[in-house]
Amino acid sequence: MNERIKKTLLYMEENHLDAFLVSKGENIRYLSGFTGGEDARLLLTPEHRYIFTDSRYFEQTRRECPDWELVESRPPGIEELQKVSSGLNHIGVEGHFISYSSYRQLEQSLPNRLVPLTDVVEKLRQVKDEGELQMMREAARIGDEVFSELCRHKIAPGVSERELASQIVYLLRNKGCDNEAFATIALAGENAALPHGQPGERRLEPGDMLTMDFGGFYSGYAADMTRTVAITEVPPEFQPRYQALLEAQKLGVSLVKAGAACREIDAAVRNCLEDYGLVEYFQHSTGHSLGLEIHEAPAISPRSDAVLKENMVVTVEPGIYISGWGGIRIEDTVIVKNGGCEVITHSDKNLVII
Repeated sequence: MNERIKKTLLYMEENHLDAFLVSKGENIRYLSGFTGGEDARLLLTPEHRYIFTDSRYFEQTRRECPDWELVESRPPGIEELQKVSSGLNHIGVEGHFISYSSYRQLEQSLPNRLVPLTDVVEKLRQVKDEGELQMMREAARIGDEVFSELCRHKIAPGVSERELASQIVYLLRNKGCDNEAFATIALAGENAALPHGQPGERRLEPGDMLTMDFGGFYSGYAADMTRTVAITEVPPEFQPRYQALLEAQKLGVSLVKAGAACREIDAAVRNCLEDYGLVEYFQHSTGHSLGLEIHEAPAISPRSDAVLKENMVVTVEPGIYISGWGGIRIEDTVIVKNGGCEVITHSDKNLVII
């Protein structure tokens, strides 16, 4: 029995649960190895491990999770669930994930037996094992290769934001990622003032700043990186603002370690930007955790009460966004360690002029 199942069963024992019904695709993958997303359900008991899915996935389940008992059923599989849950009086469900209608359907079939739970598996996922870390290092390595190729061959005046974003997605796949981890951002000039803007037909011009935020999933695990570069020449006020943001970002990275409070890291980054008169242009959290999802808990934010633990994986990504001028963001993915962190995105953070 693997450690993930042991920890889940221990939680169930401590909370007097007879079973745990898992519906979220990432949590299904984490516990069973099944990569079919949300076309399955898991039911975990102290004696049994059931996976509910339909005939399209029979061969896949045999290969990916041979230790689980296959129950033929297209989710939610109410009738089949009723059969295998006979005698189970307290069944945990992912109340934070399933829809209200699905919960009502389950409740009608299993009256007075459901126990809504929140983030049980997500909390286990926060600390990565070595296998997970290796997947994330590989995802980050691919991202570095993509950035290098972009700088050498793809970024030039006349190229549109949309064309550049499409190239990033192609290169991520071509170099080994399963797919992009989130909608790729490539924004030039004044558009870089949009933290999550969508790439459009705006074409690169000399003197533009260009912000690229991208990452891919490798074997299900994500990495995330942002770099901002200048096109052929440095725009007015760009260099001092860039250097201030780089100082704040490096400070944030230097503070990441096991035992560090997320709120304090965020505060230090903001204080640094405040010294340069830029904190009013910083519109989001300093960073977030990631893994099987691109945004996981904990976040490095002023609202977080979390303390970092060894082998959590987080981003450090301060940015400034000035309407009518543009924006700058610099982001690394780092692994929390005792006494510091391991930066797994290695692309140059010094100002690059292309």
